[in-house]
Amino acid sequence: MSVIVLPKSLPSETDFDHLIEKYKSFRLLSLQLSPEAFGSTYAREVAFPDETWRSRVSNPLATNIVASSTKSSPSFHSELDQIASDLILQDDWLASLTLIGPLDKEDAAKRFQDMYLSPEIVLDGDAKWRFALNAMYVLPTARGGGLGVKLVEHAKTVASELASGEKARILLVVDYENEGARRTYEKSGFEVIQRHWFDDYRQGRGARTEAAVMKVDID
Repeated sequence: MSVIVLPKSLPSETDFDHLIEKYKSFRLLSLQLSPEAFGSTYAREVAFPDETWRSRVSNPLATNIVASSTKSSPSFHSELDQIASDLILQDDWLASLTLIGPLDKEDAAKRFQDMYLSPEIVLDGDAKWRFALNAMYVLPTARGGGLGVKLVEHAKTVASELASGEKARILLVVDYENEGARRTYEKSGFEVIQRHWFDDYRQGRGARTEAAVMKVDID
C-alpha cells in the first residue's frame, strides 16, 4: 500500500481522462457505501457533468491524495514518468482525501464557510497559511490497519511543502459522535477547538448533529 498525490494533469490526455474517471468512480462508490458520512449525496453527484469532475482533479488549490494497493510510492511532485502513471491508473484505490490550500487567513475565512468553519475560527492564530482537510474516506474493507492515519500524515507533509516551511494550520470538521474518525485525527496531532450543532439533511441522519472543529498547526 502507498499514498500518492494525484497529478493535476498528465502528458497523455487519454490517461488523464482515465484518471478523472477513476476519481469519479471512487467518489461515487464512497457516497453509495457510506451516505451518512458525507454532506453531499450520490444522486446529486452522479448527475455532475464531466467538467465538474475534471475541475476537482485539476483545481490548483485542491490536492487530492489517495492510498492505493501498490507497494511502491510514486511521486508527482516532480516530472511524471510512465511507470508512476501506470501505477496510479491501474491499482485499486483504498482511501482518499482532499486538502484545500494554501490560503491566507482572510481568503480562507471566506472560502471555508460552506464547510461550517466560522470566520472567527479560521482567523484565529498566528499561522500564515490555512488549509482545510475534506472528504476523507477509507473503504470499509481497508479499515482498522492505520491507513487513515497514514493518509492524514501524508496530507500534513504536503501542506508543509506547499507552505514552503512557513507556519500553517489545517482545519477540519467531523461529526463529534464519529469517535473512530476523531481518534484518527487525534493520532495525527489534531485537537478539538469547537463543538456546534447543525441542521443535518444527510441520508439516514437525525434532524440535528453535533460537529467538532479540529485543528493542527505545522511549521
